[in-house]
Amino acid sequence: MRTVLILNPTSGESALATNHNTLDDSKELILSSLRPYNIEPTIVYTTVEDPGTGLARKAAEEGADIVIAGGGDGTLHAVANGLINTNSALGILPMGTMNNIARSLDIPEDIEKACEIIAQGTTSRIDVGKINDHIFLEVAGIGLEAALFPAAEELKSKGLSSTLHGVVEGLRTLFTFSPTRFTVTFDNKRRRRVNAIQISVCNSPYYGARLQFAPDALMDDGLFDVLIYRRFSKIDYIRHAISISQGRRALTQKISRRKVKTMYIQSEQPVEIHADGEQQGTTPALIEIQTGALQVRVAKKVAAGPNMTKPERKKRRINQRAAERDQSEEKGSVYV
Repeated sequence: MRTVLILNPTSGESALATNHNTLDDSKELILSSLRPYNIEPTIVYTTVEDPGTGLARKAAEEGADIVIAGGGDGTLHAVANGLINTNSALGILPMGTMNNIARSLDIPEDIEKACEIIAQGTTSRIDVGKINDHIFLEVAGIGLEAALFPAAEELKSKGLSSTLHGVVEGLRTLFTFSPTRFTVTFDNKRRRRVNAIQISVCNSPYYGARLQFAPDALMDDGLFDVLIYRRFSKIDYIRHAISISQGRRALTQKISRRKVKTMYIQSEQPVEIHADGEQQGTTPALIEIQTGALQVRVAKKVAAGPNMTKPERKKRRINQRAAERDQSEEKGSVYV
């Protein structure tokens, strides 16, 4: 099995990261964990010029069966971009700050256990999103969420001054941001006017600060989970984030939800957009799902297709039917 390991030398530098090993220690642990399975990967390192996309694409072109991303979500996103619609499968070693994709796919942060999944798991296909031709794995956000991401990135940086500056900028953005009137077209046919503070288009259940904003989102169902924050005050927004971090959902009744394949979003004035935390300009935005575009190594119990158990299929159908009922109840309504 031809395997390439793409390592980010700076992973784990954030004070919030779960992995604080040195690069040499991490590399040795990975190699020693893969060796019992007769896997000896070729090792390459990310750089500022190539955070992983070019390296992954080259590995796929050269016939790699598995390309392993060793780093945080940023490294994982870059490597995945290079593997979309190729024959190479993505292996995930969560070594960063948030590790949301690993969490969404039930991949443990323990390196030895993650290596076991790469070696003995199965290859499954997951969806990826595209917003104005930019690929994302977790979420595309329009509105307040996108405006807040620069401050959130500062919170992950080293040093007290960066953290404090991130807090101040985040609060300033939050309390000066105004709701926007959007016109949203779902699946090229259902058009709605929405007055909202934020629209989140989720491909994965976890994003941001390891929070499960979209608990019903599945990465292999061919659908986005769309969250529309319609009647949220600034205090509501803070309370909502805190409640989710504590495992509660006190304000979810204020969020309109839909499952869709495509969306087109317009707004009365340009509104900021992000995709997986990267700024992507402003509205208007076309958002489309690419079903099964990325192969990934996962544990058998979370794989789709013939490996999915009957209870898992039943649970998925129940969630999808509930979402469809919600959508049918909202038909013909105009949110204000």
